[in-house]
Amino acid sequence: AEAGAHSEAAAHLSLAGEWGLMVLSVLLAALGIWLAYRFYVVHPEISEGLAARYAGSHRVLTNKYYVDELYGATFVRGTLDSARGLWAFDRGVVDGAVDGSGWITRIAAWVSHMIDKYVVDGLVNLVGWLAGEGSYVLRRVQTGLVQNYALLMLFGVFAFLTLYLFTR
Repeated sequence: AEAGAHSEAAAHLSLAGEWGLMVLSVLLAALGIWLAYRFYVVHPEISEGLAARYAGSHRVLTNKYYVDELYGATFVRGTLDSARGLWAFDRGVVDGAVDGSGWITRIAAWVSHMIDKYVVDGLVNLVGWLAGEGSYVLRRVQTGLVQNYALLMLFGVFAFLTLYLFTR
């Protein structure tokens, strides 16, 4: 138990150590601000001379270690290339499938309309026409007079007997 407590205490700095680091970081920041003011505002020739003397380092620092260029060449370009590829897939495949299904639906609807109009409606109209035309013949036979029905039955009996006698 004592070894664990000792290693935990060693991991933390003392209060004086923490204050010392805070003061050091503030002093370094103040020194950086003072040097930048002196090099770029008061005596700009110093910064120009350092830029000429250390041209390679100046170029790398001015271009921020080329992080933006690297990011643009990898992530941005990759994202844009992927977007173009997905757009082409959407335009060619997805839109093609949607447009194709639209055309198939229109053609199927037209065929269905033609079948309904000429086959189904044609058969229904044919049945109606046959019933209407057949009714002319039946109207002559169906007079509503019992004498006519009796006469027709008598003709039927004679026709049946004639057929029976001649075919025997």
